[in-house]
Amino acid sequence: MRIVICGGGTAGCVSAARLSQDPANEVVLLEIGPHYRAGEWPEALTHSHRIIKETHDWGYLARAGDSPRMVHVPRGRVVGGSSVTNGAIALRGHPEHYDEWDELVDGYDWESWLPWFRAIEADRDFADAGWHGGAGPIPIGRYPRTSWFELQERFCEAALSAGHQWIDDHNAPGAVGIGPIPLNMVDGIRQTPADLYLEPALTRPNLAVRAQVLVDRVSVRGGRAAGVEIVGPEGPETIPADVVVMALGTYATPAALLRSGIGPAAELARHAIPVIADLPGVGRGMQDHPKVSYRFDIALEAPPWPNPWYQCLLTGSHEVDGERRVYQVMPYSGQVEGGQRFTDLNVQVADARSRRGAVRLQSRDPADQPVIEMGWFLEPSDRAAAVAAGRRLMEVARAAPLADVLTPWPHLDDPDQVLRTLETFHHPVGSCRMGRDDDPGAVVDGNGRLRGPDGIWIMDASVFARVPSANTHLAVIALAERLCASFPGSGEGKTT
Repeated sequence: MRIVICGGGTAGCVSAARLSQDPANEVVLLEIGPHYRAGEWPEALTHSHRIIKETHDWGYLARAGDSPRMVHVPRGRVVGGSSVTNGAIALRGHPEHYDEWDELVDGYDWESWLPWFRAIEADRDFADAGWHGGAGPIPIGRYPRTSWFELQERFCEAALSAGHQWIDDHNAPGAVGIGPIPLNMVDGIRQTPADLYLEPALTRPNLAVRAQVLVDRVSVRGGRAAGVEIVGPEGPETIPADVVVMALGTYATPAALLRSGIGPAAELARHAIPVIADLPGVGRGMQDHPKVSYRFDIALEAPPWPNPWYQCLLTGSHEVDGERRVYQVMPYSGQVEGGQRFTDLNVQVADARSRRGAVRLQSRDPADQPVIEMGWFLEPSDRAAAVAAGRRLMEVARAAPLADVLTPWPHLDDPDQVLRTLETFHHPVGSCRMGRDDDPGAVVDGNGRLRGPDGIWIMDASVFARVPSANTHLAVIALAERLCASFPGSGEGKTT
């Protein structure tokens, strides 16, 4: 069976490694960005200290929901995808938000997820805990508190004095409080699926990587996938396939399906694309965590670059309009620009409710970026949750010993602050979400199989039924593992 995987990001690297374990499969992985082998990585991509936006990025711009702005929504353009350019944060989120998946598709409650999270991780601090793993491919560690920069330590002490509790492990089920942030890094070097899944698998003769090729569309003949049309250095080309696995990510996967004639009929008609399958959910219902930044001048030296932007994390829960809402606050260690020393304290609405984000086509040309609408705060309760979380942040900022070194920028107490600085926290999901057979908005079933032409699967974050209450990197890896295990011929959904 010839399997063509579209997209060499996190999910694509995991899928390529797992599906090529069967020697009967011929696997071809397609990626628009460069492919760096072990020892070839540019220094700018190896550190795990911050999100990388200046290079190896798609340059996507998006409409910022309830804020009348266009914002940059970074996505990695390299084999390894956003795992190469993200913040290397290794959080899972709260169990109850995974349980909400099970309301949309059977078999996805928290207890079903836990074995997969344990299987993928090698937690250097908590491997013996019942909810952790110690032998998986993804190493996870934390900066010891004795190594924290001064602003990180002051933030932690201020959070404790403001009533938040200390927690050692943010990935313990139900953990809420202040403590070290878990990272998929070793000695400050990021560890990605490109290194840990794909690279070892490239010794197999049945796995090939085609880098620097742009996926246009899936070719469908006789009601099933027949190939993938790409644009490479030599021009257009069709790569034959028995099976196509979409792993282009939450923005690019729905765009490629739309160009293939798979999606809402009205959207396809606007671009004169013949309808192969009228699937209303393609490019609809997207979720993302909105981020709001609070900036302060700092009366201490900013650590010299390179340095970790964050070493600790505050998670909190509180009641907003009669509902329990969950938030994160991530303090940056400080930076200098134009001779000014400042820091950002960032609030994330971790349990975002809005499903009004969307991905549409700008044109039929695959080189044109899609029209991306983030949908932030179009659900009023999300905006109220952000404003309330901002108040909790300001309580910490005004507590000793943090207040001694911070001078707030203007208008931080203004509720409209949440619109002025609204940005992505880089966790878009659900633009091709999974669901039950009777769900008209579902694009794939619980195994990732497309509800349309045969021979098409989706294995990336676009199929998430609900955004987790944390960074999505670990969940994407765990989901790709799950979907590969249920792929025909791959065993019976086992975690080993």
